[in-house]
Amino acid sequence: MSISTKEWSNKNGSGDQTCTCGTWEEHWLNFSNESWPESCSVEGCLNSATVGAHVINPQIFGERIVPMCGLCHQSRGSFNLKTNIAVPSAVTEKTCNQE
Repeated sequence: MSISTKEWSNKNGSGDQTCTCGTWEEHWLNFSNESWPESCSVEGCLNSATVGAHVINPQIFGERIVPMCGLCHQSRGSFNLKTNIAVPSAVTEKTCNQE
């Protein structure tokens, strides 16, 4: 199943969430099986990816993590992701905190 790159937004209020990976960047690395990208995952942005950002999409269940720059991470509107960006789940019960 292909995940849409359209109509994503930042998940507000996720700053206090943690996982056993240590950081959300490490979480993305662990569950994307890819190298950290040089640039932000937001379409049209060439800034350096500096955070693992919690994002949501109305057509997809649960929060996801993507590499993002600080400026895009502050965005309150919707945005599109670049094609071929991995968007692993941020639901720790289904990823790093599985028993």
